[in-house]
Amino acid sequence: MGGGLGATSLYLIYFNWRFNMKKYFLITFSFLFVILFISCTETTIEPDPQFVQIFFKYGFNNELNTFNNTYKKDLVLDGSVTVTFWLTADEQNRILAKANEIDFFTLPDTLDGDSLLVVIEPNPGFQTIRIKSENNDNIVNWTEPVSHNDPFVIKTLELYRFIISIIEAKPEYKKLPQSRGSYL
Repeated sequence: MGGGLGATSLYLIYFNWRFNMKKYFLITFSFLFVILFISCTETTIEPDPQFVQIFFKYGFNNELNTFNNTYKKDLVLDGSVTVTFWLTADEQNRILAKANEIDFFTLPDTLDGDSLLVVIEPNPGFQTIRIKSENNDNIVNWTEPVSHNDPFVIKTLELYRFIISIIEAKPEYKKLPQSRGSYL
């Protein structure tokens, strides 16, 4: 018999080649699937639309500004740090509900200081809450000390504390550096 390849040999070569192609296809497909899976799990979180926009300046140098999606934290001795920051739809709805509950949109734009001549040093300056929603926009400013007997002040400080509690509960806030030092 001659040294040529028989039908059985050709079949075995073809079968071996086809088996190897399936194996390579399976490995390639698995590799591409893993890369696709990894790329899908490493997406960035997009902020919720800020349908309730808030500018909230409090303390000496803390500032929530959802008009620009930023939060600035006063670090006292170390200056301040500003980060990207936004509120979830639920947080916005809760703040808007609290603002409506205290009639924020009917409050005067400036709260009067305490009638006693009291000087606070260092002075934190104007404290501001501005809330803008689809149908309303109001800004309330005040300086310390304010009369804690004034019903407008009581309502504003209730909203003030409510917004701070939402800010400080957020993971983004908790990741910020601690303030070092204090104002006397």
